[in-house]
Amino acid sequence: MSFIQLIISFIVLMVIIVSVISFILKRTLISNTESAVNRLNQEISRANAKQAELSKKLKEADMALQKRQQEAKELEEKMRTTTEEEMKAEREKIISKARTEGEEIITKAQNATEKMKQEIEKDNDVKVVDQAMDILNQVLSEKAKKALNTILVDEFIYKLKEIDMSKISPDVTTADVIVLNDLEEKSKQQIAEIITSKLQREISINIAKDEKLGGGVLLKFGSMALDGSIQNLIREVGTAKKISIDAQYS
Repeated sequence: MSFIQLIISFIVLMVIIVSVISFILKRTLISNTESAVNRLNQEISRANAKQAELSKKLKEADMALQKRQQEAKELEEKMRTTTEEEMKAEREKIISKARTEGEEIITKAQNATEKMKQEIEKDNDVKVVDQAMDILNQVLSEKAKKALNTILVDEFIYKLKEIDMSKISPDVTTADVIVLNDLEEKSKQQIAEIITSKLQREISINIAKDEKLGGGVLLKFGSMALDGSIQNLIREVGTAKKISIDAQYS
């Protein structure tokens, strides 16, 4: 509008000619201005479209970046969790193995200790019986030992009558009778009759001597044995005494 006012002022000053020129120039300028405005609007529109497209691409790029960052974070977390789980599993495996090995060592040590204890007790039992037999032999006279032996043989024969021999195998054809001294024929006959009566068949009776018995009778049917010797009586008394003592202190 300022330019138009200037044109009008110039027309007033320059009269008719300038007026014509002004009119022509006005038309030209208006046309050029509209064309320039249209071009400018088109450029602005294209610029806005490019700006919108650029903003869209930037937004998409930002979203893609955030997605990649999230994926990287999840992958890192997964790797860390997997590593921790593997380390924990390996630690548990090592601890379990160490615990198992420790228990095995303790069990072996306990078994070895128990076995050693049993061997020591067995040796002690043998020594105690041997010592008791030595003392008995030193204390008793030959006459007393003979009398004691007779009593033990008679007691063995009496108890033999109550023994169940039904489990003795039919394959057994001999019996070993082990005594301290010579067995009287009467006692031998009684033992043979009892065995024949219980087995419902006759078997051979072998007489053997063993001074370690101390007195009494040891009867063997193959792997089966009926022990009525002084040696066994001392062993049984010692075992019973040991059990009684262990019970008091357990």
